[in-house]
This record gives sequence, structure tokens and C-alpha cells, in this order.
Amino acid sequence: MKIKIDELKQLMKTALTSKYYSPEEADLMVEVFLHAELTGKNTQGILKLLGTEPAQDIKPKHPPKITKETNLSVLIDGGGAAGPLVGQIATNKAIEIAKKNNFAIVGTNNTFSSVGAIGFYARKIADSDLIGIVAASSPRGVLHFGGIDPAYGTNPTAFGFPTNEFPIVFDMAASAITWYGLVRAKALGQKLPDNVAVDKEGNLTTDPEEAMKGAILPFDRSYKGSGMAMVVELLAGPLVGASYVHDNGDWGTVFIAINPELLVGVEDFKTHASDLVKKVKSGRTKNGEIIHIPGYDSEATRQTILDSGEIEMEEKLINDLKAKI
Repeated sequence: MKIKIDELKQLMKTALTSKYYSPEEADLMVEVFLHAELTGKNTQGILKLLGTEPAQDIKPKHPPKITKETNLSVLIDGGGAAGPLVGQIATNKAIEIAKKNNFAIVGTNNTFSSVGAIGFYARKIADSDLIGIVAASSPRGVLHFGGIDPAYGTNPTAFGFPTNEFPIVFDMAASAITWYGLVRAKALGQKLPDNVAVDKEGNLTTDPEEAMKGAILPFDRSYKGSGMAMVVELLAGPLVGASYVHDNGDWGTVFIAINPELLVGVEDFKTHASDLVKKVKSGRTKNGEIIHIPGYDSEATRQTILDSGEIEMEEKLINDLKAKI
């Protein structure tokens, strides 16, 4: 079904303000969820308000607060709030510090959910003419190659680079499918793709419910994917004071913002980054293949949907959200 973008925004905002979040806090979170839907990351949008632990259903222990601060860094205790709210606060702080001091690293802990579409934050940093790097850990759901028990979260990373056109935004999970990919498949009664998850006995499965009891495979089904997951676990776990190899709600994220002025300067960097994209896209292709630049397809999708004022959504998901309000 098609739904007006403004109507979808209002539905999500109403869900968030119905319990524990102010309109201002809800607006920050809706911005993240809507970005996910507009850019095709539909496991990171409205589904965050559904599932087993909807963002609006967990009462924060206290407002997010800074527990440590230097000229270049900030550590934020999320207070048990939803990840997207804490992620927005952290990103804004990283931008503020990097604009003033050319570099920033901000860590968050004690959030009860993921920050959502991680590329949103890298893109926001890049929109401020900074280079953004974001990495997030999460409760166990992905096995370490060679084992069958979950060891890591899906542990995504994202990079954002400013150019003279669209920012280059690359984001990926360390897993073959996101956790909310399982949630979405279960909610819609769909099977999983082949070779992305195992049941609790380590056998491949396409049943999302069995996969939730078992584990997701690394993105490349090898030790390299497990290595990437471990690196993110270290950055977004021990480094920021969050839990690691865990099953609880203490999710951690690290946000890094780098001002190109530290080295070549912002305008030089953007000019050369744009030239790099141009040179890559000018390469030859075969059999009608298209050269894709990270973030560009998502931006085209976003602009098309925004221009139309409507977005295609699963009717069941909209009805499920309405039922929660």
C-alpha cells in the first residue's frame, strides 16, 4: 500500500510519544526511522516500533548524560533510552567537537536498542563536511566462524565522505542478514534467503523463528566476517564501556568525525573525492552492468520517494503500528 510520508511520520511520532518520549525526542528518532524507509533499509525503519521490544515500550532509566568529556571525546550513558535518540545526540556532539577541534570520538553505552540505520549517522556527519565513521555492537546473534553458538551482534559499520555532490556512504553489517531481517521475515510470514542462518543445532535454516533460536552466519561465511564482527565488538563494547558478547540491553556505539582540514583541507578533499567517483564511474562495464557508488542508489531512491510525497509500505506493518497506538 502507499501512504503519505507525512502520515507515516505522524504515525511513528504518535507511537513514540504515547509512552515515554517527548515530541522533540520523537522527532529525532523519526528522522532516523524515516531515513531507513526512504533509502530502502526497511529492516531499520518502522520495524523498530514493532518486534519484541518496540522502541516506545521500554521506559528509560534516566535521560542520556555525559559521563566523561575531553576536548576531543565524549562518553554518553544512554540511560536505557532507545538507540536512535542516543545516536542522534552522539552524532550532533561529534559534529560540534570536530568542527571546533578537527577531530571527535564519541562513545555511547547503556542503550536498550540499536541506533538503527547506521548509515544515517555517517551521512549526517558527511553532510557537515566531515568524514564520519560509525560502528555499533548489539546482543549476540551471529556465530564466530567454526562455531554454532552466537558470539557477536550483527555489528554494522558505516563510513561517510563529503563530496561536491552526494556524500559517499558505505554501510554494512558483519552478518549475512540483519537481526531485523529475521524480525521482518517472521512478521510477514516469509522464509529467509538460503545460507544466511542456522538453527540451534547448527543446521542451515530458512525459518526465521528457528534462526532466532540459532545464529546468523558472518556476511562472507568465513573467518574474515567473524574478524570484522570482533573488531566492531571491541570498538563498540570495551572501548565505550558497553557490554560485549552479551544478551542484555546494553548496546554500545562509537562515532568518529574527522575534519579534512587536518590534512588536505575540506574543499580539496571534496574535489578529489568527486573526481575519484567520476573516474570509477567512467570505467568499462560488460553485459549492461552498472557501476554503483556507495550511497548514490540510496540517495536516488530517497529523492524519488520524497518527490512523490508517498512511500510504498507493507499494509500489515502499517496496521500493526496503528494497533499499537
